[in-house]
Amino acid sequence: MPRYATRLVPILVWTIVIFCSFHNLRNFPTIWWDEAIFSETAANLAQKGRYAFTIESPDKLSDFDYRISAGPVIIAPVALAYYLFEVDIFYGRLVAGVFLCLAFVLLYLSARCLLPRGPSLLSVLLTLGTTDILYWGRSVMGDIPAITCFLGGIFFVLKGLQEERRSCMWAAGCCLGLAVAAKEFYGLALFPVLAILFWTYRRRLLELTKTAGVLLLGFFLPLAVYLIVKAFILGGLLPALNHFYVQKKLLCHEFFTPMTIGRFYPESFAYLLTHPLFITGLIGFWLYQRRNGWSPSLRYWLGNLSLWGVFYLLAVYWQRFALPVLILSSPFAGYLLIATFNALSEAAALRRFPMWAKISVLSMMIALVFPLSIFSYLPRIMNSADDSPHKLVDYLQRSIPNDVLIETPEYELVFLDDEHRYHLMPAFYFVESTPDKIVLHSPETGRYDFAKVKADLLILGSFGKSVFRQIYPWSQVRRYYKKISTIDYYDIYLRRDSNLGRQVQALGLGPSAR
Repeated sequence: MPRYATRLVPILVWTIVIFCSFHNLRNFPTIWWDEAIFSETAANLAQKGRYAFTIESPDKLSDFDYRISAGPVIIAPVALAYYLFEVDIFYGRLVAGVFLCLAFVLLYLSARCLLPRGPSLLSVLLTLGTTDILYWGRSVMGDIPAITCFLGGIFFVLKGLQEERRSCMWAAGCCLGLAVAAKEFYGLALFPVLAILFWTYRRRLLELTKTAGVLLLGFFLPLAVYLIVKAFILGGLLPALNHFYVQKKLLCHEFFTPMTIGRFYPESFAYLLTHPLFITGLIGFWLYQRRNGWSPSLRYWLGNLSLWGVFYLLAVYWQRFALPVLILSSPFAGYLLIATFNALSEAAALRRFPMWAKISVLSMMIALVFPLSIFSYLPRIMNSADDSPHKLVDYLQRSIPNDVLIETPEYELVFLDDEHRYHLMPAFYFVESTPDKIVLHSPETGRYDFAKVKADLLILGSFGKSVFRQIYPWSQVRRYYKKISTIDYYDIYLRRDSNLGRQVQALGLGPSAR
């Protein structure tokens, strides 16, 4: 490859990464239920000094609410951004974009510990272009910050294995501990590290003890800080530990489903085992091992690849849970593509072709083999304007008095709208989720009767009319409320005996306001 190309390609790759991570953050993706929980928690931390979710605005909060499933690794930096600037979705997503960029950098650095620069750069492009990392990474969610810390742990473990530096193992432990503080299930990432340490130092017991001890010290340090803060807020160590136990019990149905609900999700198998990135990654790993043999670093990578593959097959089919195994597959998928490219370049039929023609052939191969999801995201990243939640909030602030009580399961509204009073649906957790059926459970309320709240308005959006339709059944909605307006996919209902009815008539609100 010409010298100018070796310099231009990395610049181009990282320019694409930065653009996709930060452009038009306010409008894409549309804020939704989970992101609203974490954004509202960060806003309460910044404005009121409480790590809490809102039950009823403006000031009825629940400290360490069980719905706050993302940890302080994402919520604390977002709260800091809100405190320094203002509570606005843009600043929260700016923090998320930084984590997303760091994830790509750490993926590249981890891949470089095993592979040349070409496959490592290609792994960044494959992850960016063939997974839904952009959707989750541009939102205030715990998944990508956890993956970022996890990849940091992988990088330092590989460095520690290759250079036998215990300081790297301490850094790896800290990164993995932070990953757990973002999403607790990343505690599984500790097992491949311990396994490879036992394998590598099995004849050097003292070195094994020191290295594993340093790793575990780093791992438990951020978790200890998190636990101390939680114990201070909840009133003791036992309440903090009990909170952790209860929350994981409520959320456990998402993982290890044969043990929690007695079934597999065939959708998980169909998604992962047919995903071209996973398949080419396995083939590339086999090819690399055949050419280079085994090393502690390669065994460690295989341990993680196996662990997170099995993890997704035993989890609910939500595709974001497949991101760890797909990301770990990408470097070896890149290695396979580069090996194929080199073989084609040396073939007699292509030997005399210019480099741009060979690269075009490789690009066509990628386009034919991989689902390039980036092309569905790029137009929305570039062109998305004001989305439905912002339209609805603007409509409410123009048309509805501020003292009106609004009942809703759409948590994004309480984050976006500080002018109205909202009563939010209590916590319900997934027991089972399929494309055809959703089973929910509430440990606190049992059956929730939203009509007893006597809210003047009821707003149902995409979640209220689908996931939570068993909580807001149409028969009961129709009995107590009448529809007065629609904003995109949000339906606004007025309580039939509400005193707000005359004001609504005076404002001339009809059945639709798009």
